[in-house]
Amino acid sequence: MPQTNNRRRGISNELREPDYHDTACMYDDMTGLISYYLFEDRLQTALNYETHKDIRIKRSKIVVVCINIDNISYFDEPEMIIREMAARMKIYFPLNYTIARGIRYTFWVMMPSLSSFEEIDIELGKIRTIFRTPLKNNERALTSIGVSFYDGEDIKAKGLVEQAVIALQRAQTQGENNMLFYSRN
Repeated sequence: MPQTNNRRRGISNELREPDYHDTACMYDDMTGLISYYLFEDRLQTALNYETHKDIRIKRSKIVVVCINIDNISYFDEPEMIIREMAARMKIYFPLNYTIARGIRYTFWVMMPSLSSFEEIDIELGKIRTIFRTPLKNNERALTSIGVSFYDGEDIKAKGLVEQAVIALQRAQTQGENNMLFYSRN
């Protein structure tokens, strides 16, 4: 008897359960957050939406936040710290925010549809609170945070990400627990 392939073929392929390999690059196993690659794709989608809005509709601001836990190697269980911070962000951020696990840097956050700089400041205050609140064992995570934002200029997702990384690197050089906005100067 010939061996049969357990996978369905053709149009019914979409009905089968997704393979681990199909979804592994999209989500982080440790935190359940989306991957950096999916984050960048969602950021580009949000930028495309804002860029191609009807000119009669006011464009919203999109904020990109790059967060690095600088003292992660000093903890006995760094995975627990990352999981706890991811859980905090899932609880305190609205559902339309995209939170991702980073590659080189610990977390990425995209805040779409913000209308004013006051609203941006309030949302960034949430990030400060999340990361400055002591952990369960009364230890503190020391973070560097870089922020860039879209305000109607012509820019791609990679450009906003690069700006956030530059701001984060500048924050790291200035010491612990710093948050800086990207500036061309």
